[in-house]
Amino acid sequence: MIRKFLLIVFLAVSFAFAPHEYFVSVTEAEYNEEAQTFQMTIKFIGHDLEKALSEAGVPELNLGADNELNLADKYILDYINKTFQFNVNDKVLILKMVGKEVGNDDFIYCYIETDKVRKPKNIYIENTMLAEVFSAQENIVYLTIDSKKESFSFNKEKQNATLNIE
Repeated sequence: MIRKFLLIVFLAVSFAFAPHEYFVSVTEAEYNEEAQTFQMTIKFIGHDLEKALSEAGVPELNLGADNELNLADKYILDYINKTFQFNVNDKVLILKMVGKEVGNDDFIYCYIETDKVRKPKNIYIENTMLAEVFSAQENIVYLTIDSKKESFSFNKEKQNATLNIE
């Protein structure tokens, strides 16, 4: 009886910490005509982002913990800027971190704003976030301009896309 109980406990604990099969980030970007900026939310699976940062040589950030590293936002933004390029009207936009949230569900939400840009005529996106660490990584981008919605999917093989707006 005790053996059976211990086996069940062992299996439950093993599955609770098993690696997941899906590797995905979701970016929602919306053009704010009044501010003339793109406002973005990038959603990461927390431990995936931390693994990518660690493999890039970043010290342990302890995201969401009381002892979170003071430079955590800078390290995250540096990583995003290296792996996510957003060009509008043939101009590379600078991404600025407005803030972040670390959820109890192991999701990290990064709030990003670009510098000002006139009404978009063409957009080029390159997204390789986490793909250097996870070969099955999928990065989804939802883009909204004037209530027109587009979506893009990026992975290790497809890393960029262009959108021409009439």
